[in-house]
Amino acid sequence: METPSMIGYIQDQGRALKATFENRAVYCDPFCQIFQERDIRKIYLLGSGTSYNAATAIKQYLEMYLPVEAEVMIPTVFTNHAKINRNCIYNQDEILVVGISQSGTSVSTIEAMKKAKQEGYYTVAVTEATESLITREVDRVVKLTCGKEEIPVETRGYSVTLLQGYLTALEVAHSRKKLDDTDFKLRITRTAEFLEHYPEIMEQTEKWYLANQKELLNMRKSCVAAYGLNYCTAIEAELKLFETFKHPVRGYEMEEMIHGPQMAFDEDTYVFLVASEEKELERVPRFIQFFEENHITEHVFVITANEMKLKEKDLCFYAPIPAELSPLVFTLPFQIMAARNCIAVGIDTAKRPKNRKAFAHIYMEEQS
Repeated sequence: METPSMIGYIQDQGRALKATFENRAVYCDPFCQIFQERDIRKIYLLGSGTSYNAATAIKQYLEMYLPVEAEVMIPTVFTNHAKINRNCIYNQDEILVVGISQSGTSVSTIEAMKKAKQEGYYTVAVTEATESLITREVDRVVKLTCGKEEIPVETRGYSVTLLQGYLTALEVAHSRKKLDDTDFKLRITRTAEFLEHYPEIMEQTEKWYLANQKELLNMRKSCVAAYGLNYCTAIEAELKLFETFKHPVRGYEMEEMIHGPQMAFDEDTYVFLVASEEKELERVPRFIQFFEENHITEHVFVITANEMKLKEKDLCFYAPIPAELSPLVFTLPFQIMAARNCIAVGIDTAKRPKNRKAFAHIYMEEQS
Protein backbone atom coordinates (compact mmCIF):
# COMPACT_ATOMS: atom_id res chain seq x y z
CA MET A 1 0.00 0.00 0.00
CA GLU A 2 1.24 3.49 -0.81
CA THR A 3 0.27 5.00 2.53
CA PRO A 4 0.02 2.67 5.56
CA SER A 5 -3.50 2.68 7.00
CA MET A 6 -5.69 0.56 9.22
CA ILE A 7 -8.14 -0.25 6.44
CA GLY A 8 -5.24 -1.01 4.11
CA TYR A 9 -3.79 -3.60 6.50
CA ILE A 10 -7.23 -5.13 7.02
CA GLN A 11 -7.74 -5.45 3.27
CA ASP A 12 -4.29 -7.02 2.95
CA GLN A 13 -5.14 -9.83 5.36
CA GLY A 14 -6.23 -12.25 2.64
CA ARG A 15 -2.82 -12.05 0.99
CA ALA A 16 -0.99 -12.22 4.32
CA LEU A 17 -2.95 -15.26 5.51
CA LYS A 18 -2.27 -17.16 2.29
CA ALA A 19 1.43 -16.35 2.54
CA THR A 20 1.42 -17.51 6.18
CA PHE A 21 -0.20 -20.77 5.14
CA GLU A 22 2.19 -21.38 2.25
CA ASN A 23 5.29 -20.59 4.32
CA ARG A 24 4.28 -22.49 7.45
CA ALA A 25 7.58 -24.37 7.64
CA VAL A 26 9.20 -21.08 8.72
CA TYR A 27 7.43 -21.10 12.09
CA CYS A 28 6.16 -24.68 12.40
CA ASP A 29 9.52 -26.42 11.96
CA PRO A 30 11.14 -24.70 14.99
CA PHE A 31 8.26 -25.76 17.25
CA CYS A 32 8.28 -29.30 15.84
CA GLN A 33 11.99 -29.46 16.68
CA ILE A 34 11.39 -28.19 20.22
CA PHE A 35 8.73 -30.84 20.80
CA GLN A 36 11.04 -33.48 19.30
CA GLU A 37 13.84 -32.56 21.67
CA ARG A 38 11.75 -31.92 24.78
CA ASP A 39 8.76 -33.68 26.32
CA ILE A 40 6.64 -30.54 26.66
CA ARG A 41 3.68 -30.93 29.01
CA LYS A 42 2.95 -27.34 30.05
CA ILE A 43 3.00 -24.18 27.94
CA TYR A 44 2.70 -20.61 29.20
CA LEU A 45 1.51 -18.15 26.54
CA LEU A 46 2.38 -14.55 27.39
CA GLY A 47 1.42 -11.37 25.56
CA SER A 48 -0.37 -8.05 25.90
CA GLY A 49 -3.21 -6.50 23.94
CA THR A 50 -3.73 -8.17 20.60
CA SER A 51 -1.12 -10.82 21.40
CA TYR A 52 -2.95 -11.78 24.59
CA ASN A 53 -6.28 -11.93 22.78
CA ALA A 54 -4.91 -14.22 20.08
CA ALA A 55 -3.24 -16.39 22.73
CA THR A 56 -6.63 -17.23 24.28
CA ALA A 57 -7.51 -19.04 21.04
CA ILE A 58 -4.04 -20.54 20.55
CA LYS A 59 -4.34 -22.11 24.01
CA GLN A 60 -7.40 -23.98 22.79
CA TYR A 61 -5.71 -25.03 19.55
CA LEU A 62 -2.79 -26.51 21.49
CA GLU A 63 -5.04 -28.38 23.91
CA MET A 64 -7.22 -29.68 21.06
CA TYR A 65 -4.36 -31.50 19.39
CA LEU A 66 -1.58 -32.04 21.92
CA PRO A 67 -1.36 -33.70 25.34
CA VAL A 68 -0.39 -30.40 26.96
CA GLU A 69 -1.81 -27.94 29.45
CA ALA A 70 -1.67 -24.40 28.08
CA GLU A 71 -2.10 -21.28 30.19
CA VAL A 72 -2.49 -17.69 28.99
CA MET A 73 -1.16 -15.02 31.32
CA ILE A 74 -0.76 -11.26 31.28
CA PRO A 75 3.03 -10.72 31.33
CA THR A 76 3.14 -8.48 34.41
CA VAL A 77 1.10 -11.02 36.37
CA PHE A 78 3.51 -13.74 35.28
CA THR A 79 6.53 -11.64 36.27
CA ASN A 80 5.33 -10.21 39.59
CA HIS A 81 2.83 -12.67 41.00
CA ALA A 82 3.05 -16.11 39.40
CA LYS A 83 5.23 -18.95 40.58
CA ILE A 84 6.05 -21.15 37.61
CA ASN A 85 5.09 -24.77 38.24
CA ARG A 86 3.76 -23.88 41.68
CA ASN A 87 2.55 -27.41 42.46
CA CYS A 88 5.69 -29.09 41.06
CA ILE A 89 3.57 -31.22 38.75
CA TYR A 90 6.03 -30.97 35.87
CA ASN A 91 9.75 -31.35 35.50
CA GLN A 92 11.48 -28.12 34.56
CA ASP A 93 12.32 -29.33 31.05
CA GLU A 94 8.63 -30.19 30.43
CA ILE A 95 7.65 -26.51 30.59
CA LEU A 96 7.79 -24.11 27.64
CA VAL A 97 7.31 -20.35 27.99
CA VAL A 98 6.23 -18.52 24.82
CA GLY A 99 6.18 -14.74 24.57
CA ILE A 100 4.17 -13.26 21.70
CA SER A 101 5.05 -9.71 20.69
CA GLN A 102 4.52 -8.56 17.13
CA SER A 103 6.88 -5.62 17.51
CA GLY A 104 9.24 -7.38 19.92
CA THR A 105 9.27 -4.21 22.01
CA SER A 106 6.60 -4.87 24.68
CA VAL A 107 8.24 -4.03 28.01
CA SER A 108 6.05 -6.36 30.07
CA THR A 109 6.57 -9.34 27.76
CA ILE A 110 10.33 -8.78 27.66
CA GLU A 111 10.48 -8.72 31.47
CA ALA A 112 8.38 -11.89 31.70
CA MET A 113 10.70 -13.72 29.32
CA LYS A 114 13.69 -12.57 31.36
CA LYS A 115 12.16 -14.10 34.47
CA ALA A 116 11.37 -17.40 32.78
CA LYS A 117 14.85 -17.77 31.32
CA GLN A 118 16.59 -16.75 34.56
CA GLU A 119 14.64 -19.45 36.39
CA GLY A 120 15.85 -22.05 33.90
CA TYR A 121 12.79 -22.59 31.72
CA TYR A 122 12.99 -22.93 27.95
CA THR A 123 11.79 -19.73 26.30
CA VAL A 124 10.58 -18.82 22.82
CA ALA A 125 9.75 -15.41 21.38
CA VAL A 126 7.22 -15.27 18.56
CA THR A 127 7.78 -11.92 16.88
CA GLU A 128 7.77 -10.18 13.51
CA ALA A 129 10.89 -8.23 14.51
CA THR A 130 13.58 -10.90 14.78
CA GLU A 131 16.25 -8.34 15.78
CA SER A 132 14.19 -6.67 18.52
CA LEU A 133 14.90 -6.52 22.26
CA ILE A 134 12.78 -9.54 23.16
CA THR A 135 15.03 -11.75 21.03
CA ARG A 136 17.93 -11.06 23.42
CA GLU A 137 16.03 -12.59 26.33
CA VAL A 138 14.99 -16.00 24.98
CA ASP A 139 16.43 -19.34 23.94
CA ARG A 140 14.77 -19.37 20.55
CA VAL A 141 13.14 -16.89 18.18
CA VAL A 142 10.27 -17.86 15.87
CA LYS A 143 9.21 -15.56 13.06
CA LEU A 144 5.70 -14.08 13.08
CA THR A 145 5.00 -13.79 9.36
CA CYS A 146 2.59 -10.85 9.35
CA GLY A 147 5.06 -8.24 8.15
CA LYS A 148 5.56 -4.94 9.93
CA GLU A 149 2.53 -2.73 10.46
CA GLU A 150 3.62 0.90 10.28
CA ILE A 151 0.73 2.23 12.41
CA PRO A 152 -0.10 1.87 16.12
CA VAL A 153 -3.25 -0.23 15.57
CA GLU A 154 -2.51 -3.90 14.81
CA THR A 155 -5.02 -5.84 12.70
CA ARG A 156 -3.19 -7.95 10.14
CA GLY A 157 -0.84 -9.14 12.88
CA TYR A 158 -3.73 -10.40 14.99
CA SER A 159 -5.17 -12.51 12.18
CA VAL A 160 -1.79 -13.91 11.18
CA THR A 161 -1.01 -14.78 14.81
CA LEU A 162 -4.26 -16.77 15.03
CA LEU A 163 -3.61 -18.73 11.84
CA GLN A 164 0.02 -19.29 12.73
CA GLY A 165 -0.97 -20.66 16.14
CA TYR A 166 -3.52 -23.01 14.59
CA LEU A 167 -1.14 -24.37 11.96
CA THR A 168 1.63 -24.78 14.53
CA ALA A 169 -0.66 -26.90 16.70
CA LEU A 170 -1.55 -29.07 13.70
CA GLU A 171 2.02 -29.52 12.51
CA VAL A 172 3.41 -30.33 15.95
CA ALA A 173 0.59 -32.79 16.64
CA HIS A 174 1.21 -34.50 13.29
CA SER A 175 4.97 -34.67 13.84
CA ARG A 176 4.40 -36.20 17.29
CA LYS A 177 1.86 -38.71 15.86
CA LYS A 178 -0.99 -37.22 17.87
CA LEU A 179 -2.81 -36.43 14.63
CA ASP A 180 -2.85 -39.10 11.93
CA ASP A 181 -2.10 -38.45 8.26
CA THR A 182 -5.74 -38.48 7.18
CA ASP A 183 -6.94 -35.97 9.78
CA PHE A 184 -3.92 -33.76 9.25
CA LYS A 185 -4.36 -33.61 5.48
CA LEU A 186 -8.08 -32.95 5.88
CA ARG A 187 -7.49 -29.94 8.11
CA ILE A 188 -4.74 -28.57 5.90
CA THR A 189 -6.97 -28.94 2.84
CA ARG A 190 -9.89 -27.24 4.58
CA THR A 191 -7.63 -24.36 5.58
CA ALA A 192 -6.42 -23.89 2.01
CA GLU A 193 -10.01 -23.93 0.70
CA PHE A 194 -11.13 -21.47 3.36
CA LEU A 195 -8.37 -19.03 2.43
CA GLU A 196 -9.51 -19.11 -1.20
CA HIS A 197 -12.89 -17.80 -0.01
CA TYR A 198 -11.39 -15.04 2.13
CA PRO A 199 -11.87 -12.27 -0.50
CA GLU A 200 -15.60 -13.15 -0.65
CA ILE A 201 -15.80 -12.95 3.14
CA MET A 202 -14.10 -9.54 3.10
CA GLU A 203 -16.46 -8.27 0.41
CA GLN A 204 -19.54 -9.52 2.29
CA THR A 205 -18.35 -7.81 5.46
CA GLU A 206 -17.79 -4.50 3.67
CA LYS A 207 -21.31 -4.68 2.20
CA TRP A 208 -22.77 -5.37 5.65
CA TYR A 209 -20.97 -2.37 7.09
CA LEU A 210 -22.14 -0.03 4.32
CA ALA A 211 -25.73 -1.23 4.70
CA ASN A 212 -25.62 -0.42 8.43
CA GLN A 213 -23.18 2.48 8.47
CA LYS A 214 -25.68 5.14 9.57
CA GLU A 215 -26.67 3.14 12.64
CA LEU A 216 -23.11 2.05 13.43
CA LEU A 217 -21.81 5.63 13.30
CA ASN A 218 -24.26 6.58 16.05
CA MET A 219 -22.85 3.97 18.43
CA ARG A 220 -21.76 5.54 21.72
CA LYS A 221 -21.53 2.49 23.98
CA SER A 222 -21.54 -1.18 23.14
CA CYS A 223 -20.79 -4.72 24.16
CA VAL A 224 -19.58 -7.71 22.16
CA ALA A 225 -20.52 -11.17 23.44
CA ALA A 226 -19.06 -14.45 22.21
CA TYR A 227 -18.15 -17.85 23.62
CA GLY A 228 -15.80 -20.80 23.33
CA LEU A 229 -13.04 -20.34 20.78
CA ASN A 230 -14.46 -16.95 19.82
CA TYR A 231 -14.00 -15.39 23.23
CA CYS A 232 -10.87 -14.00 21.56
CA THR A 233 -13.17 -12.22 19.10
CA ALA A 234 -15.08 -10.46 21.87
CA ILE A 235 -11.99 -9.12 23.62
CA GLU A 236 -10.21 -8.21 20.37
CA ALA A 237 -13.33 -6.35 19.21
CA GLU A 238 -13.33 -4.47 22.51
CA LEU A 239 -9.72 -3.46 22.02
CA LYS A 240 -10.03 -2.42 18.38
CA LEU A 241 -13.23 -0.39 18.76
CA PHE A 242 -12.17 1.34 21.97
CA GLU A 243 -8.64 2.29 20.89
CA THR A 244 -9.88 3.70 17.57
CA PHE A 245 -13.50 4.92 17.71
CA LYS A 246 -12.98 6.00 21.36
CA HIS A 247 -16.43 5.12 22.72
CA PRO A 248 -16.82 2.63 25.61
CA VAL A 249 -17.11 -1.02 24.59
CA ARG A 250 -16.83 -4.25 26.57
CA GLY A 251 -16.17 -7.79 25.43
CA TYR A 252 -17.85 -10.62 27.34
CA GLU A 253 -18.20 -14.35 27.33
CA MET A 254 -21.85 -14.49 26.27
CA GLU A 255 -23.29 -16.14 29.36
CA GLU A 256 -21.36 -13.78 31.64
CA MET A 257 -22.97 -10.82 29.89
CA ILE A 258 -26.30 -11.59 31.61
CA HIS A 259 -24.78 -12.05 35.08
CA GLY A 260 -24.90 -8.38 35.98
CA PRO A 261 -23.65 -6.29 33.02
CA GLN A 262 -27.05 -6.46 31.30
CA MET A 263 -28.49 -4.40 34.17
CA ALA A 264 -26.69 -1.36 32.75
CA PHE A 265 -27.98 -1.78 29.19
CA ASP A 266 -30.50 0.73 27.87
CA GLU A 267 -31.91 1.89 24.53
CA ASP A 268 -28.56 3.44 23.59
CA THR A 269 -26.54 0.25 24.10
CA TYR A 270 -25.34 -1.59 21.01
CA VAL A 271 -25.08 -5.36 21.44
CA PHE A 272 -23.19 -7.66 19.08
CA LEU A 273 -23.79 -11.40 19.52
CA VAL A 274 -21.14 -13.58 17.88
CA ALA A 275 -22.94 -16.86 17.20
CA SER A 276 -20.20 -19.34 16.29
CA GLU A 277 -20.75 -23.02 15.52
CA GLU A 278 -20.05 -24.32 19.03
CA LYS A 279 -22.07 -25.95 21.80
CA GLU A 280 -23.35 -22.62 23.11
CA LEU A 281 -25.00 -21.82 19.76
CA GLU A 282 -28.23 -23.42 20.98
CA ARG A 283 -28.48 -20.68 23.62
CA VAL A 284 -28.21 -17.76 21.18
CA PRO A 285 -31.95 -17.62 20.27
CA ARG A 286 -32.69 -17.23 23.97
CA PHE A 287 -30.38 -14.22 24.16
CA ILE A 288 -32.05 -12.65 21.14
CA GLN A 289 -35.44 -13.28 22.75
CA PHE A 290 -34.26 -11.66 25.97
CA PHE A 291 -33.52 -8.35 24.25
CA GLU A 292 -36.75 -8.43 22.24
CA GLU A 293 -39.09 -9.33 25.11
CA ASN A 294 -37.61 -6.81 27.51
CA HIS A 295 -37.46 -4.00 24.92
CA ILE A 296 -33.99 -3.10 26.14
CA THR A 297 -32.45 -1.91 22.88
CA GLU A 298 -33.12 -2.13 19.18
CA HIS A 299 -29.39 -2.06 18.44
CA VAL A 300 -28.80 -5.82 18.53
CA PHE A 301 -26.69 -7.41 15.79
CA VAL A 302 -26.12 -11.14 15.30
CA ILE A 303 -22.96 -12.22 13.51
CA THR A 304 -22.94 -15.87 12.48
CA ALA A 305 -22.33 -18.44 9.76
CA ASN A 306 -25.29 -20.52 10.90
CA GLU A 307 -28.76 -20.50 9.42
CA MET A 308 -31.09 -19.09 12.03
CA LYS A 309 -33.88 -16.54 12.13
CA LEU A 310 -32.07 -13.29 11.45
CA LYS A 311 -32.97 -9.67 10.91
CA GLU A 312 -31.94 -7.81 7.79
CA LYS A 313 -29.15 -5.99 9.61
CA ASP A 314 -27.58 -9.18 10.96
CA LEU A 315 -24.56 -10.69 9.25
CA CYS A 316 -24.57 -14.35 8.17
CA PHE A 317 -21.46 -15.46 6.30
CA TYR A 318 -22.28 -17.80 3.44
CA ALA A 319 -18.76 -19.05 2.59
CA PRO A 320 -17.68 -22.40 4.08
CA ILE A 321 -15.90 -21.64 7.36
CA PRO A 322 -14.20 -24.38 9.39
CA ALA A 323 -15.30 -23.93 13.01
CA GLU A 324 -11.70 -23.79 14.22
CA LEU A 325 -10.92 -20.91 11.86
CA SER A 326 -14.06 -18.89 12.61
CA PRO A 327 -12.20 -16.24 14.68
CA LEU A 328 -10.47 -15.21 11.45
CA VAL A 329 -13.92 -14.37 10.07
CA PHE A 330 -15.85 -13.08 13.07
CA THR A 331 -13.19 -10.51 13.95
CA LEU A 332 -13.49 -8.90 10.51
CA PRO A 333 -16.76 -6.98 11.09
CA PHE A 334 -15.26 -5.29 14.15
CA GLN A 335 -11.99 -4.46 12.41
CA ILE A 336 -13.85 -2.94 9.47
CA MET A 337 -16.35 -1.15 11.72
CA ALA A 338 -13.51 0.42 13.70
CA ALA A 339 -11.60 1.50 10.59
CA ARG A 340 -14.59 2.73 8.58
CA ASN A 341 -16.22 4.57 11.49
CA CYS A 342 -12.97 6.39 12.13
CA ILE A 343 -12.62 7.36 8.46
CA ALA A 344 -16.19 8.67 8.48
CA VAL A 345 -15.70 10.90 11.53
CA GLY A 346 -12.15 12.01 10.74
CA ILE A 347 -10.13 10.02 13.27
CA ASP A 348 -6.65 9.22 11.93
CA THR A 349 -5.87 5.69 13.14
CA ALA A 350 -2.39 5.86 11.59
CA LYS A 351 -1.24 8.26 14.31
CA ARG A 352 -1.27 8.30 18.09
CA PRO A 353 -3.37 11.03 19.74
CA LYS A 354 -1.47 14.32 19.78
CA ASN A 355 1.00 14.85 22.66
CA ARG A 356 0.44 11.34 24.02
CA LYS A 357 3.60 9.31 24.52
CA ALA A 358 3.40 5.57 25.12
CA PHE A 359 5.64 3.76 27.58
CA ALA A 360 4.52 0.18 26.98
CA HIS A 361 7.27 -0.36 24.41
CA ILE A 362 11.03 0.06 24.38
CA TYR A 363 13.22 0.15 21.30
CA MET A 364 16.84 -0.71 20.53
CA GLU A 365 17.91 2.93 20.16
CA GLU A 366 16.67 3.63 23.69
CA GLN A 367 19.14 1.04 24.99
CA SER A 368 22.18 2.55 23.28
